Amino acid sequence: MASYYYFVATLPSLQAANTVPPMPYAEFLERASRFLTAKDMAKLEAARLFLPADGIIPKAAASSRLLARYCRWELALRNELARLRAGRLQKPVEKHLKAGDPEWDGLKTAQAAFQAEDPLQGELLIERDRWSFIEALSANKYFDIEYLVSYALLLQALERRALFNAELGQQEYRTVYRSVLDTADYRDESGEQK
Repeated sequence: MASYYYFVATLPSLQAANTVPPMPYAEFLERASRFLTAKDMAKLEAARLFLPADGIIPKAAASSRLLARYCRWELALRNELARLRAGRLQKPVEKHLKAGDPEWDGLKTAQAAFQAEDPLQGELLIERDRWSFIEALSANKYFDIEYLVSYALLLQALERRALFNAELGQQEYRTVYRSVLDTADYRDESGEQK
């Protein structure tokens, strides 16, 4: 396994408390391309925060123990959220589930996020648990591709959190809610159809 002492030493540290990532993810990939082997670069490019829409874990992810485990966590999280939401709405869930092995930590995170007081708090809980899970997976990984995979995932998590904006979220919610009310066939308190 190749070691990337120089490249890792040039990377800024990532902290969960950061509100802005120290560099864009695209810049990180561009810098990495100058130091990594083609095989390791493929692993790094497969390190995506979210799985593809079809739920299939990329083949390059299977060659990284850390990334394969993270993908199982993300898949378990998304599947459990789908189950919980479908249950609440009393809708069938089968078409939304993706095949894969369950990962207890992902299930636990989904259940806690589902119980959150509001969607923003649920998303923040998911992000905190995601960060902790990736950090745990990367324990004792230094200067190798596994460390860089964890760095890539954490950098993407920081970019995602930087997009959270409560005021903008409330505004979008009101817009969507107003649109639903405008198109809905509903009755007012008197029973008159609107």
